[in-house]
Amino acid sequence: MKSKRIASTVLLFLLCGLAWATIAAADPALIAARQKFFGAENVDANTGLVRKDKVIISWTSNTTYAVSVMGRVVLLDTFIDRPELAPPPGVQDLRRTPVSAQDLINLHPEALFLGHGHFDHADNAAYISKWLNDIPIYSSPETCDAIQTDVTRMWNDPNAVNGGVRLIPNNSPPNCIGLVSRGSQPGAEIVKIPQLEPLACIVAFKHIHSGSVPVDPAFPHVTINNIADNRDAALYPTQTRVAPNNPPVPGQMAIQITGGSHGPISLFYQFIVRSGYNFSFVWHNTTGPLKEGSGSDPGLPSPAIGQHLFDIMDSLTPTDLELGSVVSLGQTNNGERDVVMYNQHVKPQVYIPGHQTVVALPSSSPEYRIGWFQQNDAMSVPYSQRPELRWLVDPLDYLKPQIFSTGDPRWSNPNKAGRIAQFCS
Repeated sequence: MKSKRIASTVLLFLLCGLAWATIAAADPALIAARQKFFGAENVDANTGLVRKDKVIISWTSNTTYAVSVMGRVVLLDTFIDRPELAPPPGVQDLRRTPVSAQDLINLHPEALFLGHGHFDHADNAAYISKWLNDIPIYSSPETCDAIQTDVTRMWNDPNAVNGGVRLIPNNSPPNCIGLVSRGSQPGAEIVKIPQLEPLACIVAFKHIHSGSVPVDPAFPHVTINNIADNRDAALYPTQTRVAPNNPPVPGQMAIQITGGSHGPISLFYQFIVRSGYNFSFVWHNTTGPLKEGSGSDPGLPSPAIGQHLFDIMDSLTPTDLELGSVVSLGQTNNGERDVVMYNQHVKPQVYIPGHQTVVALPSSSPEYRIGWFQQNDAMSVPYSQRPELRWLVDPLDYLKPQIFSTGDPRWSNPNKAGRIAQFCS
């Protein structure tokens, strides 16, 4: 069984990762990073351990989140929007995104989860993993190929502008774990990931990257105004970029993911806490046109495959929180139709939208919020079936922890036990 093969592959690295976390527990940089992402009140100031009775989610930009699941820290995506050099000590930090790749390393996540391999999701993944003793990267096998290319490129980079220091500590094969079969159709398999056991179960399957399809005549058209606040540039002046210029300046490094056909191969994840009221959340960093089943994966376009993906979402353990992309490449023709359809099949109690810093113009988030309400109205979704909305606005809501108590009776659902037995046994 594929999940058992993944389990055996991960076990050794799990043990190594836990040992590393113990060694690094008193590292001042770790403590500072975890307090920065999760809040000082949620992180032990002596050990850096995060509260073990909460799920804490901190938005870093686009669809990148630092997540603590009962004290176990992981990253969902590794991209940083508009990466800029950190100011020296004592100088005011004016960066739009006050995070660097080093911050993500100092956080000491035990694993990296990639939703798909485009730059605005998977940049920095190989670099972060390498500096953390090759912590596992979960993705598609095709994206893992690109991660291997990244390792080779970074190892061979002379990095002259930074004194010729190697970008990564070694060029051994990356610990990238392909979760689904190479070249498979979306929804062909559902896999179980043992990374957070015994505290939490994780399941994943391939879905469809966002895309444009013809106007859907079934619903009134909703226009999404992808426009930025005209004060944006003045409010967030550009600092020295980390992305390499020509010629580069000190501090700039080429640690981005290699582009290629692997980019749109997309994974959908669900995390289920095994204690309390089994708090569960899903994360998908893209939202596809499943109604038409349109995309570049094998077997597409196919409305039948799209419906099968909806059926999988319907069958999952009841979901308390959806972290999902509110942006779609199909928004010109169909507004946020695909977003609302994911909401309807995931059926979360709470929805937190993402992908509001790439494709979506800077500071356009309030426009997408209006569009979400209008789209629900256009599709005649009853208010009782709409999730609680916790909207995020870039960059004001970066690094503001969203905290969920796993013992809150709100998450109680009698249907969870059977689904957990089905997917997590």
